[in-house]
Amino acid sequence: MLRSVFLTAGLTVLLVALAPGPASRPAMAFEAPKGSRLDSALYKPSAELVRSLLNDEHIKSKIDHEGDLEVTFHGNDIPMEGWIVFDKLDDGTIWNLRFTAPVPTSEIQDIDRDGLLRFVNNWNRDEIAVKLYLDNEGELQTEHDLPAQFGLNPQEFLENGIRLYENALGRVIDSLAEARGSGAGSSGGSGSSDSSPDENPDSGGTTGGGTGNEQPQKSTIQPDEGSGI
Repeated sequence: MLRSVFLTAGLTVLLVALAPGPASRPAMAFEAPKGSRLDSALYKPSAELVRSLLNDEHIKSKIDHEGDLEVTFHGNDIPMEGWIVFDKLDDGTIWNLRFTAPVPTSEIQDIDRDGLLRFVNNWNRDEIAVKLYLDNEGELQTEHDLPAQFGLNPQEFLENGIRLYENALGRVIDSLAEARGSGAGSSGGSGSSDSSPDENPDSGGTTGGGTGNEQPQKSTIQPDEGSGI
């Protein structure tokens, strides 16, 4: 009798141990075509790794107090101070590299808010990767996401990360110049006396895009990480 009790208890423990838990995921059962596996180098994403990759592109960056990278991007020849923000899961795993930078005030100062909203809407309708939005202060922000939860490929970062982003910044600058030249969204009048100072807070009084010690405020809006792959 005692032996039967021990046998039953042992079987119960075994079944509980083998039962799938709520956090378990089914094994991937796909069949990859022959020869489709790539020998691509993947690295754990980090500020140090990304900074090294930026150095190869001769792009200046430094790690800020939050562990993100302050970066001087370029839209054509115009410097744009911004960040590469490392979006993290609750356990600290970096799942996304977020490229973000405001467009210099000098590039939008002759376009009113309605004109900027039309510009943003048209851009986001036609573009896939880099997106635009107006923040609460009326600044035109640029943003691009590069997911890296399961590793960062250096070539992927260069081609579809930094180079794609800076190429898009250049096209944003060119398109804004066309909008100003066509008078679309003009606030009216070419004189500076008609412009509202509240439209451009903390511009620093320069037209060089803010390349001094002043760093624009970093966006804290993190994209939805979704449910993973």
